[in-house]
Amino acid sequence: MKPIIQLAPIKGITDRTFRSAFIRHFGGLDSALAPFVKLSDSESKIKSLSPELNPGIRTVPQILTKSPDEFISLAERFKIMGCGEVNWNLGCPFAMAVKRAEGAAMLQSPDLIASFLEKIFTDVSIPVSIKMRMGMHSPDEILKLMPVLNSFPVKEIVIHPRTGEQMYDGELYLDLFDSALKLSTHPVIYNGDLKTLSDYNRLSESFPSVKGWMIGRGILINPFLAMEIKNGKSETEAVKLERVKQFLDYLLDAYMQDLQSPAHVLDKMRGLWFYLSQSFPDSRKAEKRIRKAGSINHYRDEVKRIFDMAAVQISSE
Repeated sequence: MKPIIQLAPIKGITDRTFRSAFIRHFGGLDSALAPFVKLSDSESKIKSLSPELNPGIRTVPQILTKSPDEFISLAERFKIMGCGEVNWNLGCPFAMAVKRAEGAAMLQSPDLIASFLEKIFTDVSIPVSIKMRMGMHSPDEILKLMPVLNSFPVKEIVIHPRTGEQMYDGELYLDLFDSALKLSTHPVIYNGDLKTLSDYNRLSESFPSVKGWMIGRGILINPFLAMEIKNGKSETEAVKLERVKQFLDYLLDAYMQDLQSPAHVLDKMRGLWFYLSQSFPDSRKAEKRIRKAGSINHYRDEVKRIFDMAAVQISSE
C-alpha cells in the first residue's frame, strides 16, 4: 500500500489557487489541510474552502480558536458546504495566536482542552481531527495531553515533534513523538522536516505505525516529493525542470486572474520562491532575483534567467 500524504498548511502560500495548480501539474497528494480560518474571517475566505472550489483534492478546513462556540459555528457551516472533516489548530506558534491563548498556547492547559472537546463533541456533527505540537514550552507536555485526547472521538491527530516556542527550527523530539504515538488510541499523522525521500525512508522505518505523512516546506522546495515517496523514484532533472516551469507559468496566470493587484501576485510568487529557490543552483541568488522583481514582466525575465542557468548546468552534467 502506498503511503498517505497530506499537504500541510503554509499561510499565504498553500491557498486554493496553489492547491489546484499543484494537483494539475504534480499530484501525489491524498488531501490538503488548508491554512487556518477564524470566525471573523471574510465570507469569501470561508467559502473558498468548499469542495466545489477545490476540485481534484480533498481539502480539510482548519479552525483556529479557543472558543468552543466559534468552532461549532464554523464546523457546522463547513458541513453544510459539503466538507467531510474539520481540523482544530493546536499547533500555531505565531505570537498573535499565542498572545490570544490560541493554537500552541493551549497545549499548556489539558483541562481547558478537555472542556473544549467535551463541548464540541456534544454539538458538532462532522468528524474532527487535530493538528498539534509536542507542547508550548516543553515537549513532554504531550504526554499529559494524549490521555485527554484519547477520551474523545477524534478522527486523527497530526503531530509536529517540536514545541510552539521552537517555531520551525531546532531539535525534533522524535523519542517523545514515539512515546506519544504509542500512547495514542487515534491514528497519528507525522509532520515536520520531511524534505527528501531519504527523510521519509528513515522516518517510516522508525515509526511504522504512523498512518500518514503531512508535508509542507519539503513539497514547496521539491514539488515532486510526494510522487517520489509514493513511487520510490524520481523524474530526470530535465523533465522536472520543464514541469516546474509549466507549473509556475500556470500559477502566475491563475493569480493574475484571481487577484486585482500585480503587487499581490508578486507577493504570492515571492512567497513560493522563498522555498522553491532551494532546489536551484545558487539558491540565495535565485531567491534574491525574484524578491527584487518590481513588476510582472521583471519577474518573468528573472524566472527565465534562473531556468536558463539551471538548464545549462543540467546539460553539462
